[in-house]
Amino acid sequence: MRRTVRERPAERSEPAVLSRRATVTPFDGVLELQRSAGNASVAAMLSRQAAPAAEATALPTAEELTTRIANCIGVWETNRGGDAPNPTESSLDTVAGIKASMATIEQATMPYALDALRRHSSLRKLAEPELTKEEIDAAILRVQAVPTLLTAVKNASDAGTSADDFIKAQQGAITATGLGDEHVKTMFGAVTLKSTVDEKHGELSKTKTPKAAAEEIPEADRMGLGVGSLTSYIRDPKKWGENRAAWQRLAVDLMPGNVGARVNAVATSSGGTALAGPVVRARVDAQLAKTPQPSEEELVKAVGEANNPRETGYGANIWATYQRLY
Repeated sequence: MRRTVRERPAERSEPAVLSRRATVTPFDGVLELQRSAGNASVAAMLSRQAAPAAEATALPTAEELTTRIANCIGVWETNRGGDAPNPTESSLDTVAGIKASMATIEQATMPYALDALRRHSSLRKLAEPELTKEEIDAAILRVQAVPTLLTAVKNASDAGTSADDFIKAQQGAITATGLGDEHVKTMFGAVTLKSTVDEKHGELSKTKTPKAAAEEIPEADRMGLGVGSLTSYIRDPKKWGENRAAWQRLAVDLMPGNVGARVNAVATSSGGTALAGPVVRARVDAQLAKTPQPSEEELVKAVGEANNPRETGYGANIWATYQRLY
């Protein structure tokens, strides 16, 4: 026959303590029932067993994650240490004579902007006139041709080929980018300047700072780059990639129909947030669809990293910003 054990008033103190715990798991409930029923041996056995892990904290909604991560990317890119983005173009000078990125919260490069426009028709509709799929595809072909041309120029320069001879022999590669012969000559000069930047980087020491090394480069050899930008390139030669992005932006700017200007207008609309919304949301959705679902930290790092995979520790920096702001 089942016995019913009545709970005595004195026995209510322990459950009262339990109720004040931050998190009460089903395991805690079972253990408490055994104790209150007087089953000391069973309670002791359960106490010796490891309690199940607390249920994972629910993630914010996809919409909220998108807003937060986009904001953190914007802060890291344009206003480090601040609470809100300050959309501006890249601060570094380039040999192409144009900034590598647009004034958006994620400092969007032309390839990034074109990829977003290709994927999201809603963004193309923001342009005036509306950007067509054909225009975007043609622009993408140009930006894809630029790295190929830059590599060919470097190889030719290293082999001692003159700019004029290269131009005569490589018209196909040049035409694919939409750039002109004068631009190619500038690229040849940039190969020499990049070599100088690498040499100066190797000379850095406790007594020679990047700024001092930059100031040693003759004015005539700087190709229009300011000392501040040269200092950044010498400190971290990987930043020279800004020049590739600048050539890609210029290649699209030279397209008929003001394609480059229309792309820029879309990218910088809504306070420079237009591209980030759909791009970040798509990346958030991809993470949320994974099984098992990533933690909030894993998700934020992964989505952040996708914005700039070339920068070491980028995802971790976005997560640190996220923790600070949220």
